[in-house]
Parts: sequence; C-alpha cells; structure tokens
Amino acid sequence: MDKKPLIVVSICAVVLLVLCSSVSVLAKTNFSFSKTIPSFSALSSENYQIYIGAGIIRKYEGKFGLGWHMWVINTGNTTITGATYVKTTTLFGKVIGEAYGPFSVPPGFEIGDLGFMLYDFHPINHIDLTVEVGNMTYSKSGYEIGPFVLLVG
Repeated sequence: MDKKPLIVVSICAVVLLVLCSSVSVLAKTNFSFSKTIPSFSALSSENYQIYIGAGIIRKYEGKFGLGWHMWVINTGNTTITGATYVKTTTLFGKVIGEAYGPFSVPPGFEIGDLGFMLYDFHPINHIDLTVEVGNMTYSKSGYEIGPFVLLVG
C-alpha cells in the first residue's frame, strides 16, 4: 500500500486547520430578513432548533471532524417539515456529489443527517450543508479533506 497520498492529505489537513483555526463558523439565512447566528449553538425559532457541524460522533457541534452532521429538533407543538441538502464540488467547481432529503419531524422528536466521503480521487473538496425549514434556510460550508470536514463559513 502506497502511503504517499495519505501523507499528502494529512499535511493538507494540518495546513488548512492551522490557517482556518481563527475563522469562526457561521450559519446564515439566505433571505432578505437574514441574520447571522453564532456557531456551535442552536439555531432556534419558536418551534425548532437546528445544528450543522463537522464530525459524525459529535451530535450538536464541531467545526472539524470525521464527516459532517445536520440535526433538526422539534421543540414546538406541531409537526415541522423541511429538507436537507448536501453538495460536494472539487476545488475547480466540478460537482461530484449532491444529496437532497425531505423530512417531517413530529413534536418532541429530532431527525439527523450525517455522512462522510470514505474514498474519493480528489483529496480536497468543497462542501455545502443546508437545512431548509419553512421559509428559512440555514447553511454552512467548508472543505472535505479525505474523510475529514473543516467548516469555515
């Protein structure tokens, strides 16, 4: 087994981690009444909380980890519906992966979506993670470095 690609990916991961360690991770809405919501805390409205982060082991936080996660928690009294989107592109803009998942969450329940790219011919990819609930859109973006994800905005 050739270890050279693994070494290159590891070096790239460390360099990106050092360069982006001071960049805060934000979730942003994409509508005219948008507001910026701080990272690592729940995005909340009257009826739900949304978490978007890196790491499949962490449930509600993280800007670097193995894979990514998106959680929707229904804290209201009515069922909420929406969708999750994941788009992965090369650094040159070629789309190499897209996923769409509609959801419906009854009161008092939560739903999660998580994943990671186990093997790809592109060592570093750009990733966009989006959750839509009603007329609100929450998203974070970053980089996949092998199976690891670094969220930078």
